Amino acid sequence: MIDGGIFIDKDPTSGLGGDPAVAIARLDRFAVDRALAASFKAIYFDEREGNEATAEFCAASGGRLLPTAAINMLGYDPGADRLAEIASGPFLAAALFPTFQNWTWTDYVVEVFARDCAKLGFPILAGIWSRQDLAAVARHVLPAGGKVLVRWMRGSGYNNVPDIIAVAMDHPNVCFDISTITQSGGIERLVERLGADRLFLASGMPLVAEGASYFMLEGARIPDSDRRMIQGGTLARALGIEADPASAPDTHLWQTFRDIPKIDTHWHTSGWNIIEPRTSFEAIAQDFDVFNYQVAISSSIRALNHDIVTGNAETKDFVDNDPRARGLIVINPLEIETSIGEIEKYRNNPRFVGIKTIQDFYGKDLDDPAYLEIFAHLDDMPGWPIMAHLPGMDRLARLKPHINFVAAHATWRYWDFVELKNVWFDIATSTADRQDADIKGLLAGVGEDRIIFSCDGQLMNPAWTLGKLASADLPETALQKIFQVNARDAFPRLRDTGDVSA
Repeated sequence: MIDGGIFIDKDPTSGLGGDPAVAIARLDRFAVDRALAASFKAIYFDEREGNEATAEFCAASGGRLLPTAAINMLGYDPGADRLAEIASGPFLAAALFPTFQNWTWTDYVVEVFARDCAKLGFPILAGIWSRQDLAAVARHVLPAGGKVLVRWMRGSGYNNVPDIIAVAMDHPNVCFDISTITQSGGIERLVERLGADRLFLASGMPLVAEGASYFMLEGARIPDSDRRMIQGGTLARALGIEADPASAPDTHLWQTFRDIPKIDTHWHTSGWNIIEPRTSFEAIAQDFDVFNYQVAISSSIRALNHDIVTGNAETKDFVDNDPRARGLIVINPLEIETSIGEIEKYRNNPRFVGIKTIQDFYGKDLDDPAYLEIFAHLDDMPGWPIMAHLPGMDRLARLKPHINFVAAHATWRYWDFVELKNVWFDIATSTADRQDADIKGLLAGVGEDRIIFSCDGQLMNPAWTLGKLASADLPETALQKIFQVNARDAFPRLRDTGDVSA
């Protein structure tokens, strides 16, 4: 496998990274053969010094690190010979990172640079942060006709699939990184629409937990030939280098995390009105099989975004359809009586195990008076936790210490909750950025007894969260608690139903 984008030396803005040997050790952990590398020094300080260091590090790596030249458009001198000098050296591509360097894809010099690269036959590795960046690359870089490898730099990519398809169809000279496509079936849809030979993977290590994208690709339901193309064939062809031998890959780490028995505390039915190919009950059940789920706790997107009555009924259909499914009753602070009625409707159903709301959807905190009126109804209902986003949860958890709370997407911003023993921490996040998906920091801050496995399926396939856990390299005792034990404490009704093995 060839990783299409990592960084070497240390990022001065975060402190992440350092010795290239550490990067190689991470590649070894995930059985990655080679990686395109760029230098933080070239990005943030001195292009020439940094690129020279990149060439030296890569030459000393025994072929494991492949050099790309980070070039700053603020220092590019059109018409000079510097680009030709770089292109004739050991570098395989020009790596561009505008957000790191305070320039934009719409700068006129970028169009000149793209034409210069096209004339030299020198590929561009274009680091983009958003769909707006992609549109600018499509308008200002791709028309030059040179080979361009678009690499996603930050955040989730579940919203990016339509733009990827549209740009790829209009511009045959571009290939796309799939490292931020999180939804189940997203990679498969891109393979179907574009072909695997237009796709590659760039992890973004060390800024990103590299295992997330590696595991997503391993979990994609695509032919092995397509998987091998994305793992290295596309890059080898684009960069004019030899592909890795077609030997059987080492997938031991992936298989280990895939096969561990799990309780997932954050799942959904319905869809988010984006391209999500695998939202049917049948597709969800298949994922439960693949990832060895004992239980998945689900709420209805229909209830969260539109109608709690029909949405909660959908959750009941789901839990009746799959013996591993459990439900959360979704409430709405704008519909107090209806919300209390929904709680009463399902409180005696053993397959419902908690309450769910997204308070910031309504512009409220969790201790808003409307919520307090609804939650007063839980005072005589022991064992019913509340899952929600973070705003106001710390205050409400102090006000109601007898109720369990589950802080959704809590791998960062967890500091205000550390001392609250009735709060558990959900690790489902749409980003794999190390500073945001800081599972190791969360473990150090709150301990191993209050972190629970959660993926936010199907918006995030389980492989996404599993890859982040694998990247954190946690102790086995902590993993066992995260995957199974802690969920039973956070959701007492899982134990009460007797359906979850101890």
